[in-house]
Amino acid sequence: MKILRFCSLLALSLPAFTVSAAEPRVLASVHPLGLVAASVVSAEQLSVLVPPGMTPHDFSLRPSDVEKIQAADVILWSGAEGEPYLAGFAKRWPDKQWIDVSAFAADGHHDDDAQDGHDDHDHQRGDSHRDGDVHDHGDDAHDHAGHHHDPHWWLNPEQMVAAQRQLAQRLGRDPAPFAAAVEQQLAASQQTLSPLRGRGFFVFHRAWDHWVEHFGLNQVGAFTLTPEQKPGLKTLQSMRTQIEQGNVVCVFSEPEFSPALVESVVRGTGVRRGELDPMALNIPLTVNGYPAFLSDLTQRFETCLKNDR
Repeated sequence: MKILRFCSLLALSLPAFTVSAAEPRVLASVHPLGLVAASVVSAEQLSVLVPPGMTPHDFSLRPSDVEKIQAADVILWSGAEGEPYLAGFAKRWPDKQWIDVSAFAADGHHDDDAQDGHDDHDHQRGDSHRDGDVHDHGDDAHDHAGHHHDPHWWLNPEQMVAAQRQLAQRLGRDPAPFAAAVEQQLAASQQTLSPLRGRGFFVFHRAWDHWVEHFGLNQVGAFTLTPEQKPGLKTLQSMRTQIEQGNVVCVFSEPEFSPALVESVVRGTGVRRGELDPMALNIPLTVNGYPAFLSDLTQRFETCLKNDR
């Protein structure tokens, strides 16, 4: 009788276990990583931690966010350097599947603290002081010191293909369609952007190094390393001088941050203006969301760079 009761209880528990195993809950830390995950994860399985209108630069966890992390089976994130507020949870809940996309950097860079968690000081430090880079000046587009430490990993398409492959394999899905779609879009983007490589431009903050290096674009400088750091007057004057000298044909702003700083530099110059959103909030979470993001970025760069002032 006891055996029969045990078998009955086991039979009742099996369907729930099967559903849970077949439909793991996936949490992407930011929307662009959600675009990658959406290629193999249904909308019902997928959630995004950082809400619309916010970036990892200004995000802090709420109790409801901790509940999202706790409820997830798989977490796709940018690693401790880019998202220090998650590092402690990676250590606290190692039974969850943490896919750190920084581990797929082509130069082998990987933040080992992602495995062990950061201490409280590192949590507060974020990436604004990394390598002592104060970035109080326009950067040479070809000066890539510390480049591969740029935590905006989702702007490195090859890295996202590698990260998606691991996610797909863990979910028992085929990664090939995503890789093919990204490769096809990159070929089209390369054809579009190659003639524009000599056109100089400014970006709002240093979020675009991976993208710029991939396509060989001429990023003359950035207003700031991170949005928390405001550029000095000398920096702004230098940037305006470069615009007036014709070294810059386009200045990009970002929708999450006030355009006043950009406007103060470009006012009266007639330089072309564009907008880039590293958080990709205009792109919905669909199977083809990430290639659509790459296509959208390509069009934005083309529109702003293709004509001189």
